Amino acid sequence: MTGSRGPRRRPHRRPNRAKRMPPRPTVAERLDAVDRLLDGQVTAAGGVWSRATAWILRLALEQAVDELWARLAPELARCPMRAQLLALRVYTGPETSAQVAAVWAALSRAAHHHDYELAPSVTELRRWREQTAAIAGVLGRVGRGNSAWVRTEIVPE
Repeated sequence: MTGSRGPRRRPHRRPNRAKRMPPRPTVAERLDAVDRLLDGQVTAAGGVWSRATAWILRLALEQAVDELWARLAPELARCPMRAQLLALRVYTGPETSAQVAAVWAALSRAAHHHDYELAPSVTELRRWREQTAAIAGVLGRVGRGNSAWVRTEIVPE
């Protein structure tokens, strides 16, 4: 149909990008990638391999937290990571939440380049890898009936 403004056109539709994106790697796949970097199997990383390893570990840790929120409190997944770390105490207990916060902060510092700091050492990266794997295991069990932490709230009478 034509009018005073010309023919009507259908609105342009953007392709759905979610359909074309590859699936997100699992925490285990990210940890495998870290193992390959630490063992020297990935030679294309050049001089940035240690910081790349820290970034991958941080992504794995954040993904473990995301998966916890998907099960227990989906609305928390939209909060900034620092707020999520504060909320974790309610769901996992003070010890686990403190471990998550400490490892996340260490990985955040290590992943960013500063002229006056050395890149993280292999020893540090291996320790953070083991801590990340252990934390991911603990977070994976929270809310599935076999968690040691019990959420308690003060209910006004």
